[in-house]
Amino acid sequence: MSMLSAPTHQRIHDQFAANVPEADALLMAAGQRPIAEAALSETSTAPAWKHVPSWFVYGDADRNIPPAALGFMAQRAGARETVVIKGASHVVMVSHPARVAELIERAAAVK
Repeated sequence: MSMLSAPTHQRIHDQFAANVPEADALLMAAGQRPIAEAALSETSTAPAWKHVPSWFVYGDADRNIPPAALGFMAQRAGARETVVIKGASHVVMVSHPARVAELIERAAAVK
């Protein structure tokens, strides 16, 4: 079955949450709203990363945003720390919650 003909819940698992158990991806699919056009066309305000310190965590197996683009965004934002999690998908916070929490705790400890 091709990705184009796969049921939505299967596409969520394959594309969005490839490294989480399928049952978890099915729950995500059930709760995921369709993207609104405004999300792609709405004008944004000044980016916070230009004046707020940033930390960055992403998976090198993200199939939604290319890992090279994520690395570029982290560098452009001047991330104080970037954590790349090998094999993690777009939902790195679900598949590797402890690693994400560790980074959040380190960021929160900075004065």
